[in-house]
Amino acid sequence: MNGDYLQNELQRLDLLLHREILRMRAHYQLSLDEFRGLYVSDQQVDALLHDRTNSSEAVDPNELTDSVELTNRAIELHQLSRTLLAAEDRWSSLQHQFELTEPEMDVLLLALALEIHPKYETLFAYLNNDVTRKWPTSDLALRLFAEDVEAKLKLRELLLPSSRLFSSGLLHPVPLAAEHAVSLSSGFHPAPEACHYLMHFSSPLGKINDHLTRLEPHSGWEQVSLPPAQRLQLERLPNILSHTSCCKERPLIVFVNHYGMGTEQIVQAICAGLRKRLLMVSAERARTTEEPIRRVLQSILLEQALEGAGLYLYDCDALFGAEGAPTAEAHAIVAALEDSKDPVFLTFDPHARWPELLLGRHKLVFVLEDPGFPERRRLWKELGGAAVSDELADDLANRFVFGPGRIRDAIVMARDRCALQGQDETPTAEDLLEGARAQSDQSLGKLASPVRGAHAWSDLVLPPSTLRQIQEIKSAMQFRHRVYSEWGFDQRLVSGKGLKILFSGPAGTGKTMTAGIIARDLGLDLYKIDLSGIVSKFIGETEKNLDRIFRASRSGNAILFFDEADALFGKRSEVKDAHDRYANIEVAYLLQKMEEHDGVVILATNLSKNMDDAFSRRMHYVVEFPLPNAVHRDRLWRGMFPPQAPLSDDVDFKFLSEQFPLPGGEIRNIVLSAAFMAAQDGSAIHMRHLVPALGRMMVKKGKLPSATEFKQYHTWLAARD
Repeated sequence: MNGDYLQNELQRLDLLLHREILRMRAHYQLSLDEFRGLYVSDQQVDALLHDRTNSSEAVDPNELTDSVELTNRAIELHQLSRTLLAAEDRWSSLQHQFELTEPEMDVLLLALALEIHPKYETLFAYLNNDVTRKWPTSDLALRLFAEDVEAKLKLRELLLPSSRLFSSGLLHPVPLAAEHAVSLSSGFHPAPEACHYLMHFSSPLGKINDHLTRLEPHSGWEQVSLPPAQRLQLERLPNILSHTSCCKERPLIVFVNHYGMGTEQIVQAICAGLRKRLLMVSAERARTTEEPIRRVLQSILLEQALEGAGLYLYDCDALFGAEGAPTAEAHAIVAALEDSKDPVFLTFDPHARWPELLLGRHKLVFVLEDPGFPERRRLWKELGGAAVSDELADDLANRFVFGPGRIRDAIVMARDRCALQGQDETPTAEDLLEGARAQSDQSLGKLASPVRGAHAWSDLVLPPSTLRQIQEIKSAMQFRHRVYSEWGFDQRLVSGKGLKILFSGPAGTGKTMTAGIIARDLGLDLYKIDLSGIVSKFIGETEKNLDRIFRASRSGNAILFFDEADALFGKRSEVKDAHDRYANIEVAYLLQKMEEHDGVVILATNLSKNMDDAFSRRMHYVVEFPLPNAVHRDRLWRGMFPPQAPLSDDVDFKFLSEQFPLPGGEIRNIVLSAAFMAAQDGSAIHMRHLVPALGRMMVKKGKLPSATEFKQYHTWLAARD
């Protein structure tokens, strides 16, 4: 604001204050010497007033009124000349921005005076007849700026807490003490943002506090990765926003996307096109401040209005309650954002209930989809540089469905990991894979159990035909994005672009182990679904649990493994009661979620005939895991003993494999039990340890071991009893 203009305004305020002081003295005719030390003396006030008049002579209040009128005319002429010269005037700009009347500007000036000269604290305390109240009050404003009853009533309405001066955040109320609990005694002070603006204080760039960052956007659309049609729409936004004349015509700009989709770069590009600064606000962090989030946002909206900046609100999960519904506070916040005259951008997670929050609001919604395989591969190559070969880019783009933000984070983490290991700055493929895994959504671990395995393909003991099918499945997982994206098969499919696989066979035949080997070979996480934690007796809860699982699996790039899936995906029953009807609804919902899911789902069942036909038809692959034959059992028995295990020569692998048709899971348990017995004896693992362990396994299955089966080893059956 121009210095001369400010001085003229303050000169007018000084005249009004002087006039009110003289009126007050004439009215009370008090002698205050006996209260010295508890008040502001006349001499002290006169000295402050004489700083302006340079005279100690008595002044007639009527003369001061004439001086106020002359000063008003001088200010009006000064303001007109500045308008004609098109000079910048922040005082006038603020009045225009908030559509303030002259009386409102008078009240704002009264509050602003405190920030300009300390003498006003003393003058205000004197006029308030209270040395502790060194701020302007509603009563003082009425005495200074309103001459008659009608004018006082109109001005008092402008001083209400709901008035424009307070609701906009330009003025803040001073909390009333108990002895001054009358509205006329209420004080006020200017918002720091308004003071800084009017005094031409510079606004620093960068991180201002935990929840607010101020940027001067310079980057254009070259940093943005979007489909061409959507990018063209967004590039038109600056032109649309610059031609909306009021806040009711200007829509809220809403982005719906997962983390890492480059929303910040898009918003910066739009603000750069509008030549506006950008205020970035984390709703989550703003909520953790000592002040209520609405008060925090009010200050930010005031700053936005004064700077004419764009406002980007992110981390908007804070606007929703524990059940996912928008909070009452969130509705008030959105209403305040909608009243902004400058661009407002919001970003929501695709699964948030944002349509409820923005129902009936003027908005433009942009859904940012995860980039396809070719774009992901390009991003890995571009951001990873020499560290990412063509083959590695294919592998990473195929395994991880990431946007540009997560790809960038993964590469940064890979470089940090490389540096910690004392290597050069070029991360290895392993570093990049670990960095990518770390960016995956880890919330799935709260809903399912991760399967950690160290088995390799050489550990699988299966018929050749089964192994070929499993290798085909692994190849399908590895190259599915090439088939869908590069070869165009995704254009033939509306949904169901993921892979659905059924493993069927008796318990212990290697279904879980096979899933773990595939996941390990592809560098993906494998999660086993705990059915007892998913199915709920409460209506709707099972669907919510499943929705969370499929959502976390997609963003976490994990393979879902439903063990004993026939319990959950079993045949639908004939509807006899409400329970049956609801159970069938759950099955139908599962069908829908599997059809929509773009990831990998493996179902394991002991009895495939128990599976619902609708599920079976949706399977891309069905793999049968038979019980091992004698040759395979021999390999399994021998393979269960680690090289460092002390194994006696008397172990008869031929007898064990030919005599007992056991699956690999049971063989593993028998070997482990025998190892514990041998460790207790302090000896190597002998046949005398394996036979009792085998007998107990048979008893556990409900079958009594006989001498006919164990032949020459039957005497050891009772050796450990």
